[in-house]
Amino acid sequence: MAALATGIATAKLILCGEHAVVYGEPAISVPFSQAIVKTDVTEATETSFSSAFFEGSLDEMPAFLAGIKEITEQILRRMGDKKVMINVMSDVPIGRGLGSSAAVAASIVRGLYVYFKQPLTEKELLHWVNQSEKIAHGKPSGVDAVTVVTGKPVWFEKDKSLELIHFNQKAHFVVADTGVPSETRSAVLDVGHLLQNDPQLYQPMIIKLGDISREIKKYFETNLDVAQVGLLMTEAQKLLEKLTVSDASLEKLIRTALENGAAGAKLTGGGRGGCIISLVENQESARKVADALQRGGAARVWIFTIGEDNQ
Repeated sequence: MAALATGIATAKLILCGEHAVVYGEPAISVPFSQAIVKTDVTEATETSFSSAFFEGSLDEMPAFLAGIKEITEQILRRMGDKKVMINVMSDVPIGRGLGSSAAVAASIVRGLYVYFKQPLTEKELLHWVNQSEKIAHGKPSGVDAVTVVTGKPVWFEKDKSLELIHFNQKAHFVVADTGVPSETRSAVLDVGHLLQNDPQLYQPMIIKLGDISREIKKYFETNLDVAQVGLLMTEAQKLLEKLTVSDASLEKLIRTALENGAAGAKLTGGGRGGCIISLVENQESARKVADALQRGGAARVWIFTIGEDNQ
């Protein structure tokens, strides 16, 4: 048995399609390599957990970690009820729509399987992460789990086979954290209530968000028109505002990004806090937008590139 084993997972970003993806519309999600989770597993006399968000025995884990607790207990039972110390070190802020819970789950599962010297298939890892996500979020779309597990840009449609996306050209983004935790579960429930109570008004918005994802995919896979994709992202943001999943903290940062040269900007993830993502022309523009967002009160800012050179 290994004295020390490590599991690593990256965060994820939804470029477009959040919330609509719950209702069968497509979403584009990409691994966010700027933020990673690393889990070390070592031998112990009592199974315990150490992280920035909880420290103590597995039995004492708080309700918001119920998904992590459940899959950890199941894996340990499968491995013969051995005792371990699980130390999670995360760069991924919690509750910001960056797939923190999925990334933590994936890194813990990888760490445990390495520790017990057991092979772990992608399918098996996805099973564990999905199980944890269902407990954590109630009715997740599954897009976080798939992106975190594959580590590739994903075209995600519920109940359809997985499709990976190849970005034909490099695209430059600036991501900013409002500093306000996003409540994914309540946002998803509220969109569900809107659709139930007034489908004639809200169903077309969900369909339009899906159409925007389809248009953006074409641009990424062929010739990237930054101005057009930017307009589509901003259009998606207006729809998300009508679906009540935006808020003042997000809209302030979106305005700041657009006023400082971003081609488009929108919330990413569950909304109502969390992060924004803005598309920019190049690295010079990215630095200008990032500086403005920091001055504008963003808790944290990342410059992020995806495309030919880093897939």
